[in-house]
Amino acid sequence: MRKAREAIAEGYKAFEQAYYRDDADTIGRMYTVDAELLVPEAPTISGRVAITQVWKMIVGSGGNTVRVKIGEVQESGDWAYEVGTFTASAPDDSVPNAGKYIVIWKRQADGEWWIHRDIFNWDIPPVQAGVQQGPTPSAPS
Repeated sequence: MRKAREAIAEGYKAFEQAYYRDDADTIGRMYTVDAELLVPEAPTISGRVAITQVWKMIVGSGGNTVRVKIGEVQESGDWAYEVGTFTASAPDDSVPNAGKYIVIWKRQADGEWWIHRDIFNWDIPPVQAGVQQGPTPSAPS
């Protein structure tokens, strides 16, 4: 079975590509069915379907990029947690937001790692007036 760090790194590559393409469905499939997304100043978003809908609002019309920097990863059996940072950039290279996150990953029966709990907060809050919010990388923060 793949180690969590390797799977998480691969997952974030796919996440970054999906974010650029405005592909919230791919991002949503990175979460367990009973996942929870904890975003600043909002109630907990529960379940893959609801989380996918939130990602549809976050990624916007595409063309924005997000870079995830994985920090600490600790794995124990079928569970892992990961701490990192993210930066979202608009096509004009401005940074509409950036922040930090903690993600709890759960290995599935087929050996794949999916996001089970995802929490992030801002270092740079999202820019208002039309610029889309950045992610939780999660991706697979």
